[in-house]
Amino acid sequence: MGMSAAQARLLYITAQLNNLSHQGQSVSDAKVRLSMDTEAIQERYTAALAKTNYYVNSNIFSTTGSTSKSELITLENLKAQNLMVYDGSKVLGYKWEKVNTGKTKKVVDHYEDDLTKPIYPTKKVKALEAPDAAIPARNAESLSEMEAIVANSGLGEDDLETVSYTTKIGGTDTQLNAVLIKSQAGFDAIMEAFANNPAACQQNYLFDLPEGESIDLSKYDWHGISQFQGVFDGNGTTFKGLNGDSGFFNSLYGVAKNINIEGAVISAETDALGGMTNYLADGASIENCNAKDIDITCGLQPNVNYATGYKPERASIGGLVGLNNGNISGSSVSGTINVPNADKSFGFIGGAIGANINTAKGESTITNTYADVNIVLSNNTDYSNSINGFIGDDSHETTIKNCISMGAITTADGSPINGSDLANIGPCIESDVTNMIALDTRNNNNVLYWASSDAPTFETGSEYATSLGKTSDILVKGDAAYEDQAENQATAVANGIPVLNLKEIQESTLVEKDEKEVPDTTQNPIGYEQKPVYVDVPEKELQLVPDKEYEGLSSTELEMGLRSGKYQLISPSTSNSTEKLTINGTDYELVSINSCTTISEAQDEQALSIAEAEYEKDMKKIQTKDKRYEMDQKKIDTEYDALLNEEESIKNVINKNVERSFKTFG
Repeated sequence: MGMSAAQARLLYITAQLNNLSHQGQSVSDAKVRLSMDTEAIQERYTAALAKTNYYVNSNIFSTTGSTSKSELITLENLKAQNLMVYDGSKVLGYKWEKVNTGKTKKVVDHYEDDLTKPIYPTKKVKALEAPDAAIPARNAESLSEMEAIVANSGLGEDDLETVSYTTKIGGTDTQLNAVLIKSQAGFDAIMEAFANNPAACQQNYLFDLPEGESIDLSKYDWHGISQFQGVFDGNGTTFKGLNGDSGFFNSLYGVAKNINIEGAVISAETDALGGMTNYLADGASIENCNAKDIDITCGLQPNVNYATGYKPERASIGGLVGLNNGNISGSSVSGTINVPNADKSFGFIGGAIGANINTAKGESTITNTYADVNIVLSNNTDYSNSINGFIGDDSHETTIKNCISMGAITTADGSPINGSDLANIGPCIESDVTNMIALDTRNNNNVLYWASSDAPTFETGSEYATSLGKTSDILVKGDAAYEDQAENQATAVANGIPVLNLKEIQESTLVEKDEKEVPDTTQNPIGYEQKPVYVDVPEKELQLVPDKEYEGLSSTELEMGLRSGKYQLISPSTSNSTEKLTINGTDYELVSINSCTTISEAQDEQALSIAEAEYEKDMKKIQTKDKRYEMDQKKIDTEYDALLNEEESIKNVINKNVERSFKTFG
């Protein structure tokens, strides 16, 4: 091959080598892309293998015990399983609407005058009287303790608050701080404080209930208020439904005033029992308190060794006070005392007081007090002289002024007592009495009166019947004066015999108040309260109804929301639910999708089969392309190697020709 031909061939080979290099690079690039495609196919397949969906097992078990039907979650099939979807503000796919129930209800159509409820002009009366700085204060330092009691109750000022006011105690104006009890709830809170806080029994309490309301004690198994040391001012409040083993107080060391007890039933085997208090301590007092229609039963039995140390022979049973060491004024009691096991060894029984035990003569005083109590004993025929219509025993000489004693003393079968020194022949022989009236049940119901005596006996009392004739019957039950003593005040005064008007006494000592407006029922009505007139209207109730706003929500969107936490499953609440939320007045509980037995998580077998088929199809294409690329690469490599070899040969020829030319021309 000549020089020019060799060079031309060499240029061609160089061009071809470059072209093959480009082809080889293209094949290499194609194989890289093929590798990336392979990775993408494998990733899609791996994702398909890992993908699961939520299914509702709408019919969880078949007759053979296997799962029979599962469906992708939708709002509809979740609702069929008592499950709903909540987005934090509303229930998806449903809304609350008022739907007719088929029933009717009465609603107010208009109002008209209620002729049974007249509206009267108002008049001004006094509300709580502010304390006078010049009047001595009692227990003023305890205001913070009282405020704590009110705060700890958790009640508002409609039930409890603290107040400062002036009232009379023992006839003397006294400035008090007190807890003001304004409702049944307030009283219940104070009873709880008495049970849990000993200091509560050292404070002062004043009642101010709405007119006509009373305190209900029927919910309590009553054991009495123990060791009360403050001032308990009922302010005329009536306490009803007392039923238990103690009087209103178990032991009273302070002041009880303006309290009305009605229909109390007290039964116990104890040796101190009284309607107002079982024990009245030295220096303590009962002022202007009334116990009406009480029923007291002392069940102490002789020859029984009581574990608590109670003994029938020292028992003190009274309508107002069992064991007395204090003072009583302006008070009354009516009802019955039952002592079914009484005999000559029994203790002291009195219509008002069982026994006075204040050892200093005259230290205890009983004034303006009225007892109308029937005492019913056993059918024994022998009794001591310590049973009396007013005070059973007064060995330490109580001072008794302006008091009345009535009522019968009989055995259980109704027979009168014939003991030598019983019934109402006197308060008791040791008493120091002034203006004392007693209806003697033993001596033909004679009414006896003592103007002044330090040893009142039957003989020292004038016979009221003799001095006034049949008018003596004014104090016999059933007559007008028995029911309303005020009507016969003039007759009694004319004959030198005081007649108590206990209601007037109590009202005169109730807490004085600042002026406030109250109805004046003495005037003609100025109008009437309105009463509603009702009509029947269809009754509707809020119900869940379908909401088209979420009609197109797909299973995929729903599942994504549940997985991300955007949505939550809820179900109507059960009584033992720990996580509750209220939507439109209905209680629901949150349901964890992971623990919900009606929802399962599983692969979609059909989608998995499609993914496998696509994977195999795509991988076959990859393999086919890979083989073709391998073949193309081999072909390029073969051609490239051949051209390299030819190039080397031509270069050798050219080199030899060059050497030969140098030799020729050299």
